[in-house]
Amino acid sequence: MLPGMAELPVKLGELDGIPPALRYRIRDVLKLVPADGRELEGVALERLARLTEDGDGWLGADPSLADIGYWMIEPRHGIELRRRGCVWLTMFPSAETAKRLAKLVADPLTPAPVREQATWTLGYRQLRDMHPSTQWSTDAVQIADEALGKLADAMTTAGKITSEQLPHALRHVQSDMTAAIFAKAPGLWGDAIESFATPPLARVLCVSIGDIPAQHRLRVLRLIGATLGEEAVSLLVSRAADAPVDEQLEMLFLAISLGGETYLPRLEDALRGMTFVDLLRQRAKWHLAHRNVVPTVRGLRVARATAVIAPADRAARCRQAADDLGALTKFARHPEAYLYAMWGWMVRGASDPARARELVAAHPESQGLVREHYLEDLARRGRVKQLAAAAQTLQGADLGALHLAIWGRPLAALELAATARLQTPELVCARALACYRAGRPDLTDRILAEDLPPTEITTDEALAAFPGPHEAWMIARAPVKRPAIAALAGGRAGVIALAMPAPSDAEPDRPSIEAIGAIVRRLGRGLPGSTVYLAGEFKYMNRDAIAAAVEKAGARLVNGPFPGTDYYVHGDWCLVQTIAQLERQGARRIRKGELEGI
Repeated sequence: MLPGMAELPVKLGELDGIPPALRYRIRDVLKLVPADGRELEGVALERLARLTEDGDGWLGADPSLADIGYWMIEPRHGIELRRRGCVWLTMFPSAETAKRLAKLVADPLTPAPVREQATWTLGYRQLRDMHPSTQWSTDAVQIADEALGKLADAMTTAGKITSEQLPHALRHVQSDMTAAIFAKAPGLWGDAIESFATPPLARVLCVSIGDIPAQHRLRVLRLIGATLGEEAVSLLVSRAADAPVDEQLEMLFLAISLGGETYLPRLEDALRGMTFVDLLRQRAKWHLAHRNVVPTVRGLRVARATAVIAPADRAARCRQAADDLGALTKFARHPEAYLYAMWGWMVRGASDPARARELVAAHPESQGLVREHYLEDLARRGRVKQLAAAAQTLQGADLGALHLAIWGRPLAALELAATARLQTPELVCARALACYRAGRPDLTDRILAEDLPPTEITTDEALAAFPGPHEAWMIARAPVKRPAIAALAGGRAGVIALAMPAPSDAEPDRPSIEAIGAIVRRLGRGLPGSTVYLAGEFKYMNRDAIAAAVEKAGARLVNGPFPGTDYYVHGDWCLVQTIAQLERQGARRIRKGELEGI
């Protein structure tokens, strides 16, 4: 059990599968969340939200952490804590989790925000950034589907959907029970119909397509075609003539895909007088070359169920789904914007820089979702200017600089690194490698000796030297997650091992060596003109004398750990969080002998 948790009815395992910094944060959060029914708010709410977000990719590795979620959803707690408990349990989709959430959604006394979040968690079958070991069991799926089906059945009987989350939660569900409920009132459930249908449901949808609200019809049409195949062709074609233009074209493209060239003349009749007909004809050719494929539906069936797919099969399935979700964007943009987000998560699941490039080319707004892969692709292809601009836009100057250093553009890497806001392992590694490749191995050695990044906090005692317990765990257990950490720990040889040759058609490196001068000045540790923060309490150290010495040295005191502060003086005592904040922002500790009174 973690220290300081005796007051909570939560028994945890050793947590050896969780990085040490997250173990520390779990303990910190559990000390803050109210256990007496008070509402979760302020610092406690912020830290729980950040822990859930930052720990999304790790916490699921230890099933015992589900107990924290079970504790949070207990009726004695405040509404927001219970709702956050449902969010937490998204990372632990076991049969026990499904049972507890099913009980919540069935209980009329459950507060609406809690019921809504529990509903979403019961339906959510996507993996996204969660730990690779996360997987829905058959039992968990069955329990969750039954609970959601009962909710849907009751609302169908009432003729009104009273849940915002339920329709989209049901988009993840592949169930005969749910399909039968949709068939009773297809117009009511138009927002829930997307990826999965039984043939009986698809036939009902085909004859009642006019009952489906207009904003949902394209999605429903695709699902009909994907489910019934050639059986749907005659029904689709017979209704195409009287349909609005976008629906008419969708029906005809489905007919060509499922029925072949016979339906090309009908498409030509529909295209008469339209603009951009060349792209529409190209789409028709694509469908002829990929018979019986409805790519958007096929891609969504993977995207909605990645946490159900066996871990060993996910990458290959995500690659295919990414291709499917992007296939038709060569001819027109997706009418539903959310499809680009689903495409982006498939790119991330595939871990493929080339596919990230295709997504961004089709939908530039998706750069942020696939940032790491997109920057890597630009560096691999030697697109120096484009990478620098994208890194700035995406707040990834450290990562972009590292990729430029790896792929043989050291001066551009140093120039980009100079704009980074945080002293991350990626930034330090970029500087070290770029200096070496720019012919200054002496600076590389000094960076590795004097200017390493701060470690992650794992204790309230003090900030450990790099690599600390968290970094050592990452090197031993997940070296590919943050390769810069392992490279820095390996010294000059580890950093150099990252280097790759620049592509033959790469853009030239920056012509200026000014960025090297900035590194020289930083390592020179000159006080004149710099800013200094006196951090912590000064009981034995003479604060006034140190302040006077700072001014005498030509530096200027600042009143807080602000971004851009150059140096700090560590008082007799200081919160480890403050020191970590300063060092992450690039501030360096003034060492003994560098200033009078220290």
